[in-house]
Formats: sequence, structure tokens, C-alpha cells
Amino acid sequence: MFEDVPAGQVLDAVACHAFSDPLERAGQRLDGIRALDRLIRAAQAAQAELIVDFYEDPQALHMSGGSDMTTATIAEISLARNISPGAAGNQFGFALGLSRLPSVHAALRDGVISEPTAKAVVNETVALDGDALVLFDGEITDRLTGLTPGRARLLARRLVIAIDAEAARRREERNRADQRVSLMPELDGVAVLQVRGPAEQLVAAHKTLESWALGLRSTGDERPVGTIMVQTLVERLTGRTHVDDLDVEIGVVVGAETLVGADHQPAEIDGYGPISPDLADTIISRAHRAFYRRLITDPLDHTLVGRDPRRRRFDGPLAGYLKARDRRCRQPGCDCRIRDLDHIRDHQHGGPTAPDNGQGLCRRSHTFKHLPGWNVTRAKNGDLRWRTAAGRTYTSTTPPYLVRSRT
Repeated sequence: MFEDVPAGQVLDAVACHAFSDPLERAGQRLDGIRALDRLIRAAQAAQAELIVDFYEDPQALHMSGGSDMTTATIAEISLARNISPGAAGNQFGFALGLSRLPSVHAALRDGVISEPTAKAVVNETVALDGDALVLFDGEITDRLTGLTPGRARLLARRLVIAIDAEAARRREERNRADQRVSLMPELDGVAVLQVRGPAEQLVAAHKTLESWALGLRSTGDERPVGTIMVQTLVERLTGRTHVDDLDVEIGVVVGAETLVGADHQPAEIDGYGPISPDLADTIISRAHRAFYRRLITDPLDHTLVGRDPRRRRFDGPLAGYLKARDRRCRQPGCDCRIRDLDHIRDHQHGGPTAPDNGQGLCRRSHTFKHLPGWNVTRAKNGDLRWRTAAGRTYTSTTPPYLVRSRT
């Protein structure tokens, strides 16, 4: 039904059309879902094209104040889309890569492939150029229909190697050098420790943990295999069985009412997220060498207002306060870890080194803040106003802790 309906009318058609027969109604709704998916894909292709147009516009070079146009473009995308600098950088790279593959770009614009599939293909072509790119674009496009992103990635990888084995080798070297460990919070007091590194080394590490766990299970250990693997990993990395035995400082955020026993709202582990007040009590009661500092929040707006004066192995109480208050980068849309503490009003221009003139930023956002034509100011209510070289203004509010339930 919707095959010939203009994209802009699809949503209204889906919402307003009534069908008496249940089977027909279900079928038409599914047709509407497919039509909307084509609309989304066309919009994603158009957005990628606009990003490249913005980047390549000669007038934009003047707007950037002579700074690196790549950085300026990523910064503007980050604020315009309310996403982190890293996510904006990824989209910028995807847009440039897609512009080098006109047939793949057309397939996304026409709804033949999804954006994840297009990204999987583009990511495999970073080492190709010139005639190799033209050959790749012509070879792969007609074979992408119906492929999942994973299958498209494998197909693209095989073609890249077949077209230019040397480019594939350079890509492997670059990726294998990009090694990191990251922590991702999940629900209910659980987190994921993610490791990125050479495949053979991490496969060997996983097999070692798994073999050890299966061996203990065979000798009567009743713990689940996954539990044994995690506890063994922690023990071998730290030399301790539990984090309670480590010589570290961990911030536990509690509301003023909860602190005095008048309420039972969620607590929060600094750097992780919300936990139940009972779990917070349990963690602190189990502490031995670990040091837990209480961070107190305002009962009205739930922003951080104080912290225990006690500290251990921590230099600079003001730095600790800013990191605990802001928690994540204060650039609007960015949720990266704080790497730098920045003077909102530059210190060399009289900006004081005080809480009201400080903000926590990731390294990339700190770079953006100092681009020509950019400016950050603080409002009376504590909100930060970020104004970019393109004349757009975005707001960063002070993040509240311990958001209360309305029930």
C-alpha cells in the first residue's frame, strides 16, 4: 500500500488508516514499518551527505577561524546532534568514507541496505584509495542486498584483501595497535569490563579462564562457570579476591534524608551509577582497606553540595569535588569520562580557580572549547552555555544525583 506514497506522508498514512480485517490490518502495518525504514535510511544518507557538504564548504573554512576543519566539523556535529565528540567523530568518518563509495551511498539512500550495513562496509575500506576504491564499490554493491551487517563486513573484508592485500596488512597493524580497557555500567550493581586487543591474546586469556573454571567445577566447586571466571580474573589482576581488599577510594553518593534515615532513595557509586541503599550499606560494611567517601546531595535539586572532609591518597580536594559534581564531560551531549578540569572563564583572563568557574571535560571537548569563535559561559543557575563558531548555542545543566521517585 505504501510503496508509492511520498516518504513524508507515510507516518500519517500509518496512523490514520483503519482496516476492518485483522490480517489485512497487520499486513498493512508491516508495510508501513518497512516504508518508514526506507525513510529512516534515506534520511541517514542525506545526513551523511550534508556533513560532507559542511566540511567541504569553502565558507566554512572562514567560519572555523583558521583552525583544523576536521576538528571544527566534528565539534559542530557533536553539539548540533547532542552526541559525544567520539560519536560525532565516528559519524564524520562514516560520512567521508561513504562519499568515497557512491554506489554504496545510493544503496543506503534507496533503502536497499541499512546504516549498520553501510558502516560495516565503509569501515573495511579505510586503507583503500584511487582505483582500488572504484573497483571495490562496483564489486560489492550488488551483493549487499539482504546481508546482515556482520555478513556484509566479512564480504567487504574478503574483497579488500583480494583487491589490495598490502592495504589489508596496514589496516591490521593499525587496529591491533589500538588497545584499550573500558568499563560499562549495567543494571543492578553489575558492570562490564571490556578489553580490546590482539585477537589471539584475548582468545588465549578467555580459554585460560574457562579451562580453569571447568577444572574447578570438575573437582566439586559449586559456583557457576561464569562466576569462577570473573572472580579468578579479579584475583589474578589485583592480587586480591575482592575489591574490598584493595587500597582504593570509592565515592558513594547518598541523599541528605537517606543519610539521616528519613528516606530510602537510591544511592550511587561514583563512576558507576544508581544502586539500592541497602547495597550501599552492604558495600561499605564489607570495606576493609577500601576507602568509601560519602558525597552528600541537596534535598531539593539533588546536585552535589558536599563531601566528607576525610580523604585518602587524593591530591586536591577541589579537583575531587568537580569530578564528583560533574561526573561526566560537561559538553552538551557528551557522556565521556572527565580527563581535564577546565576554567570556564580562562585563568589568564581573570577566571578564578573556584567551583563555580570549573567544569569537567573529556580531552576532545576541552579542545573544542578553545576553538576560534567558541565560547562557554555560566548562568546564575549553574547552567553552562556553549556557543559555537556557527552561532549555535547549547545548554549543559548541572547533573543531579539521586533522582527521586515520584511514588
